[in-house]
Amino acid sequence: MGAVVVRPCDVDSAARFLNLGVVKIASVTGHPSGGSNTGVKVYECRDLLRRGVRQINAYPNPGKLLSRQFQHQEVELIQMADSCIESGAILKVVVDNDLLNEEMKIVLCRMAKRVNAHFVTTTRPRDLDLLLKHCGQLVKLECGGVETLEQARAALHLGCARFSTSVPDRILAELEKEKASGRKAAPEPLSS
Repeated sequence: MGAVVVRPCDVDSAARFLNLGVVKIASVTGHPSGGSNTGVKVYECRDLLRRGVRQINAYPNPGKLLSRQFQHQEVELIQMADSCIESGAILKVVVDNDLLNEEMKIVLCRMAKRVNAHFVTTTRPRDLDLLLKHCGQLVKLECGGVETLEQARAALHLGCARFSTSVPDRILAELEKEKASGRKAAPEPLSS
């Protein structure tokens, strides 16, 4: 099921506007760099869930990962995952950070599996194969930053369970145009 991602400060307005109907509300913890401390992230997560958010996009702390404080990072994710599970919400671990090398992305995939996260997400198409390989069937993959219908199809074709976009109107217009013409375009490669 789809969700609209809003800033934490906009959750209440989004809830009133959407009336908590078919479209779910998603928001973020630790955005954009993941540098907030654990207490702040866990409080933010619980507060967002209390206010009607049904998907938490968690930004891990790259400093803790790079300094190999894996237990610290995993405990943080466990606390957020437990809160999401109790609320019937989705936890999505964001693996987009220029500071993280391949090894750290693999570590995050393993953590996501251990804490029962629902999704791992990236906007970097070059990371999709790596994340698919290390998330297995336990954690689904989402490709972010999709801007065209063909890119959406490519992400799904590569094995992503879903994609995210900031231009849904453009993609829907392309789909309507395609339906009207009776032709289906082939997926275009995702750009790195």
